[in-house]
Amino acid sequence: MPTSLSEKFIPGLETDYKLISTVDEAKFFFGPIPHTERIWRSVVYFDPLATSPRSKLGIGEHDRAESYIFGNGDFPKVDFNAHNSHFPVCVKVLRIPELFLDENEELDLSTVPEEFPWDTRDSELYLHLTVDRLILSKGSNLIVNGNVLILNCNEAFGTELHDGFTSISIGTSDKVQELSFARTKPVKDESKNGSDGINGTSAHAYTLESTPIGMRLFSDEGTGKGGDGQNGTDGLKGDNGRNGAMLYLCDIRFNKLTGFAPRSFHIHAKAGKGFPGSNGGDGGNGGSGGEGTTGIVTPFGSFPGFPGGNGGNGGNGGNGGKGGSGGMSCAIFLSVPKGCSDVFLPKTEPSIGGIGGKGGQGGKGGLCDSNETTFELPGYLSTVNGKDGLNGLNGMNGKSREAPPVHIFERS
Repeated sequence: MPTSLSEKFIPGLETDYKLISTVDEAKFFFGPIPHTERIWRSVVYFDPLATSPRSKLGIGEHDRAESYIFGNGDFPKVDFNAHNSHFPVCVKVLRIPELFLDENEELDLSTVPEEFPWDTRDSELYLHLTVDRLILSKGSNLIVNGNVLILNCNEAFGTELHDGFTSISIGTSDKVQELSFARTKPVKDESKNGSDGINGTSAHAYTLESTPIGMRLFSDEGTGKGGDGQNGTDGLKGDNGRNGAMLYLCDIRFNKLTGFAPRSFHIHAKAGKGFPGSNGGDGGNGGSGGEGTTGIVTPFGSFPGFPGGNGGNGGNGGNGGKGGSGGMSCAIFLSVPKGCSDVFLPKTEPSIGGIGGKGGQGGKGGLCDSNETTFELPGYLSTVNGKDGLNGLNGMNGKSREAPPVHIFERS
């Protein structure tokens, strides 16, 4: 299990929490980024986004703000009202003089809503981390999940890596990002099963009375064919799964790197898996046919029997909900000294779509009544069982999304 920041003693650690009120304030606070590097970032990442289909989605507003804050984009006037609704943003600020990770030690630096001295609601959480001296050992791993990460590291040292590696792992967090999901796509808890059909009513038997020479008919009120069972209702379609959590932008800056062999510093990153679609509801069972009237023979005559009612059809099962798509990803930027690009090995992965929900089972057809009848009437000889409902179709799996890009800039 990774160690949390609260479990690790770090001399000189300083923690602060800030609210950043505007995109201009964010550009200043999350800098400085040299102008040449800002231009490069826009060329390799932000400019292509501006002409992609993604720019027409809600995430396009997000991309244009980041292009201005972290790249060389123009001030996003078109999104002014949208950005105002997302500001102020919540930032945890960490300052660490020296951070040492032992062999195979994992340290989780993620910030969560409960840490902040105010209600963060469902806003993105930013982690602004400054480390003067970072010492990484073989198998060590820095973890940040569910945050926009800005890491400024003055000096990083690889110690006793030998043929091993160290890593930074960037991911998503259901705990941090679940509030956003709940706001955009509430989970429905009501039953999706169809209702069973009501059974058909039974016909009355002949009413007889006694006479000296035997029984005779007194009344045939209510006699006849039994009532048909009602059809079961169809099950409801399952809910579509929510899309996976977004992988937020990461801006990692190293001023000096010492003791790292080529490909000895791994960068792991992956957006969240799509949530599964819920199962479709089962169809309701068809109602059974009601009993018919049994025929009788008396000294005064014969009276025909009537068959039972037909069984109702079962309802169809609801189709399963579609699985949510894997989460979208923002870029990971690495700013490193000249000649140090080969130190890093990006190991990013596509986000996986959620599993589609199972289709509901079709309801069983109701049974016709099968009581014996005597002197059956023509036209009443073919009562039938109700048909079983069709099973619902399984929902489609959500689609995967591309792995987050890693862009490495070598300072001259």
